[in-house]
Amino acid sequence: MTLDRLKLGIAASAFGDDFRSAAQRARTLGFDGLQFDAYSPSLNLPDLSGSGRREFLRLLSAQDRQLIGLRYDVGPRGFGPGADVDQALDRLARVMELAAALGCPLVCVEAGPLPAQRRTSEPKPTITSDQLGLLVLSKSPASDISPQEIPAPPIDPAVYSSTDSALAELGARADRYSVVVAFRSEMSSFAAIERALKSANCPWFGLDLDPADVLRDEWPMDEIFSRFGPLIRHVRGRDAAVGGDRRTKPMPIGSGNTDWGALLANLASADYHGWLTIDPIALNDRIAAAELGRKRLLEIVK
Repeated sequence: MTLDRLKLGIAASAFGDDFRSAAQRARTLGFDGLQFDAYSPSLNLPDLSGSGRREFLRLLSAQDRQLIGLRYDVGPRGFGPGADVDQALDRLARVMELAAALGCPLVCVEAGPLPAQRRTSEPKPTITSDQLGLLVLSKSPASDISPQEIPAPPIDPAVYSSTDSALAELGARADRYSVVVAFRSEMSSFAAIERALKSANCPWFGLDLDPADVLRDEWPMDEIFSRFGPLIRHVRGRDAAVGGDRRTKPMPIGSGNTDWGALLANLASADYHGWLTIDPIALNDRIAAAELGRKRLLEIVK
């Protein structure tokens, strides 16, 4: 992958709550664009007036930085039962309207828990003492009963219904504003995201690819790219170290277990031309981690 195919940005929240200085600091560090949280402790961007929006864009233009897009976290209950789905949809509609008005029609959404693909589980055949040959089994009543995989409890159909209905409505609003919505979910698998995208069947929907999520998933990187390649709308620049049970610990880019050479090669094969936004929020020294990540990525693409 060459530099003209890799656009490096940074999450504005890496600079804290002072959004006014974010563009200048991004320029100092060599990042071409910024991605902003739609709602933050210091500023709710959708609440900006017309003059406030113009001032926001002026701050970016003055530093010759681009606005990558906005991002929004639906919350720990996602779009499922028990969540305030109407509120989430209304807030997302406001975010999409703002993204369109600002000329950056990309909204990255942390979707919360998504229902997994329905699976059927077939019981394993019973293993008898004859099949075990010389191994002597106890002749207790349970002697000819083999342990079987206990299938995961079925997902309540209401979860599918609530999530799918919400995504269908969100898709209609994305079409209204002509805004791309890229999803990710730390609480769900890539299989669950794929199911949600197929169910919604919305041309404005895609994937917000997070390498840290790739490390946690059952699917290997090649499988993820084979299924999502053309649907990748944004890449989040994060890395992690993988421990037992696929648990991960945030690390600076290049210090974790992500194979960045393979990931960037896959992005090139998928003809990805979008942004890679470094997100050091989970790390202690955010600025140092962002600088290190940018340096290592540029070394790979040279």
